[in-house]
Amino acid sequence: MARLSGYQSRRGGLHLEEASALRKATSRLFAGQSRAETCRWMNKQGYRTTFGNEWVPEVLVRVLSHPRMAGLDDEGNPIEDFGETVLTPDEYRRLLKLFAEQKSQQPEAREAFEYLLTDGVAECGGCKYDMVGTRVTGDADPSYRCPPPRVRQPSCGRVRMNADRLEDAVTEEVLAELLRPGAQEHLGRLLADIRAEAERLKEHIAGAEKRFEELRNMRDVLVEAAYAAAEKATKDDLRQSRNRLRFLEQMTDLPIDGVTNLVEWWNSAPRASQRALVCVEIVKVRVLAVGRGRHRDPSERIQIDWRKPSA
Repeated sequence: MARLSGYQSRRGGLHLEEASALRKATSRLFAGQSRAETCRWMNKQGYRTTFGNEWVPEVLVRVLSHPRMAGLDDEGNPIEDFGETVLTPDEYRRLLKLFAEQKSQQPEAREAFEYLLTDGVAECGGCKYDMVGTRVTGDADPSYRCPPPRVRQPSCGRVRMNADRLEDAVTEEVLAELLRPGAQEHLGRLLADIRAEAERLKEHIAGAEKRFEELRNMRDVLVEAAYAAAEKATKDDLRQSRNRLRFLEQMTDLPIDGVTNLVEWWNSAPRASQRALVCVEIVKVRVLAVGRGRHRDPSERIQIDWRKPSA
């Protein structure tokens, strides 16, 4: 399990810089500042989550609502020998009351959420269909879900996971990989493969007009149904090739030249660059259903298909 922001570990031990940031954020919330405004201030000051991401309202509320912010267990009882806490119990209870009042009122406008694992990266562990980023309701937290089944769409619609839980679990795995010896060289080989595939796709796309011309020249010798099927297949191939190239081009320009500490780079990288790195390292993330009482730890609900360099 990842550590809680504000502490050195899940057992306590104050992280002074993070604790200070959370206390300042709490003071701003008590002063009437919105969660979105508070997050913008935190990000502008350079404060980040434990995974190096910028703060968003949903994550800020989740962190500050954790009972260990005040050294309490899940039942609200003080944890023995927990040590110094980010918030006092009174501050914590006041925050919970504030969040409850805000929830009952008109929700504040939300900023667009930048999903890390869309476009085919996150996959339903049940039906193998690509998951999409969505909010179940207008005031719900961002999440990934398998879309409901439709005609010619064999999705199951049964698997969903909050975006922060899924993305934090995947980020933890990716950062662990980046700490392995030889991570920089391994990443370089992966990027070389991706760039080579992108060049092949560019050549294939450039030859599309020639393939269409050859097909048109055969129209008189093909029955109408065969010609229509061949034309559709050629168009589908071109569309898929263009989509694949756009996906690969998100990764080919990954700005890591000269980077010696990939984890440190991640902590200050913009969201688009973090997404590019995840897509270089990972082919698929399969998200499993919750089950009955199982998979409470988000990391137990994911299966990662790591990208491997060519021989």
